[in-house]
Amino acid sequence: MRVRQILVFFLLSVSFLSAASLTVIDPVQKTLQGGQELDLGVAGPGQKIVIQSLRESGQLSGNSANPTDALWDRVIVENLPEGWSSEPSKLYETPFQTFVTISPQAPDGQYQFSVRTVDEYDGLTPIALDAKVQVSRNVLAASLSESRQAAGVQQPAFYYLTLSNTGSASDIFEVTPSGLPAKWAESRRVFVPHNSAVTLSYPITATEGGAYGFSFNVTSLSSPLIQQRVDAHLDAQTSIWNDAKAASHGIALFPFIAQPLYALIGFLSNLF
Repeated sequence: MRVRQILVFFLLSVSFLSAASLTVIDPVQKTLQGGQELDLGVAGPGQKIVIQSLRESGQLSGNSANPTDALWDRVIVENLPEGWSSEPSKLYETPFQTFVTISPQAPDGQYQFSVRTVDEYDGLTPIALDAKVQVSRNVLAASLSESRQAAGVQQPAFYYLTLSNTGSASDIFEVTPSGLPAKWAESRRVFVPHNSAVTLSYPITATEGGAYGFSFNVTSLSSPLIQQRVDAHLDAQTSIWNDAKAASHGIALFPFIAQPLYALIGFLSNLF
């Protein structure tokens, strides 16, 4: 009796090890078999998740006398929530790229759908994975290294703004200063890969002296529901010292022949 149990266990183990699988490499890294769960993490409404996976199935082809590694031919998505959309991978591409776009109006919460493999020639039985994603508007964080800056009139004040994308979908974000005259700064668009951060140098040039409170408004191009605001302050003054500070940024304000002198002044101004 005990020998039979061991034999059954051995056969089940071999069967499990030889079962076809799908290896996902992005936005998470995991090898899964049919019926297992693919947790794609967190993404915001309207964002597009790119599921990258490998062609290898973990099995041998049974269609020839000399079997070779059996390969998947395509990966598709099925049973999406209402308002969502998808795009299957291209045939035979390496790696597969399968796209899932969340509804721009999707409320926060957990959603499920299916990821399925397709094989046409190697005799593989397709497998389906139970995929899930947590939808949240809080996938963006924005911060300034220094929120208060001083600069001379007609000289740029540089703000260093860091955008952190904490979700599983890469996105483009638009940065727009508000509370200042429109000509002092322009909107900018920044691509931030998933689960990463980007820091940009943002110049603000005042044409009039004074103290100004304003904000950097950051909005996802995928959905206006994903946004952040960072408050900042600018002291615009007319003084030789502020002109020297601005010269340290290499702004061409003076005749070419005087550039070395003002570069030295700008360097010395940063030491104090």
